[in-house]
Amino acid sequence: MESSITVQSIKVLQAQLKASYSRIAALTAEVDLYKKKYRDAVDNNEYKEKYRNLRDHQHDILERDFKMRQKSLTELNYDGDDELEGQ
Repeated sequence: MESSITVQSIKVLQAQLKASYSRIAALTAEVDLYKKKYRDAVDNNEYKEKYRNLRDHQHDILERDFKMRQKSLTELNYDGDDELEGQ
């Protein structure tokens, strides 16, 4: 009786192992698909373009802040130069 339980439990474990291997294979294929998609996006320079746009935008903000700070300092010693107001 004990041997039949052991054989039965071995068969159940083998079926679970087979199911686990098939799940692992499906997940591995999905990971490979995501890797390929990411690599294609990088190769198409999508992320590089987004980075450049963000960097340029950040530079514009910093440049504007610098000009505003210079303008406020100039207003303390106003010399009549309104060059920064037009920009």
